[in-house]
Amino acid sequence: MEIIKFAEVEFDWQDMLADSLKRGRRKKASDDMIVAVKRAYDEGGKVLDLKSVLEIYKKERDEEECIVISHHEGSEEKLYVGPRAGYLIPAQEVAVCLCSVGGPLVTLMHEYAKAEDYFMMYYLDVLGVQALAEISGKMRAHIELLAAERCWGVGPSMQPGSVDGWSVEGQRDLYRLGHGEEIGLSLNDSSFLIPHISNSSLIGLGPHYTENKIGSMCHECSRRDKCLWRRENVRES
Repeated sequence: MEIIKFAEVEFDWQDMLADSLKRGRRKKASDDMIVAVKRAYDEGGKVLDLKSVLEIYKKERDEEECIVISHHEGSEEKLYVGPRAGYLIPAQEVAVCLCSVGGPLVTLMHEYAKAEDYFMMYYLDVLGVQALAEISGKMRAHIELLAAERCWGVGPSMQPGSVDGWSVEGQRDLYRLGHGEEIGLSLNDSSFLIPHISNSSLIGLGPHYTENKIGSMCHECSRRDKCLWRRENVRES
């Protein structure tokens, strides 16, 4: 298991402002918007707790809509992935990764919601979404490097709830296999990660993959056109 902590984000408040304008389809920011974005960036940036946890398992074999992985102590486990498990056929190992911006930012958002300052709550959410996209990208780059060091390739990032036939309940497996509790995560009754600005993913690594960059499963997802992750991570050609 590997835990990676990030000291701060690399984007600035101008990036947040550009993103919020894009969300609202506005061309120009008002003075109030600029003030709120700067304030959210300053206050939110102080409470960000950026962490990722990574665990890698050996894939023993493929079964219908499942893969069988081995734990470090030698025991095996069947992991259901659904009808798109074929994306993991080339894998020799699978990486389970969880990322989070931490609970304090979400707490701050709730405080502003109680105070009915929805402007600040909104921009703190913009900060959190961009921060999660950034640390998720850094974790993917880290996995790509691990694969490259062995002259391996990588598969796409598969996320429960975004892959056809693999519901968000699959996040319970990734939470357990990725040791989400080690970075302060928990699960609610609906299998969503708490704090909510967090994510989980399953990525194949192996010599039979032809790609050296981790792709997305956007083309498989019914929420493709509305997805915040896609907006932050995928650039159309």
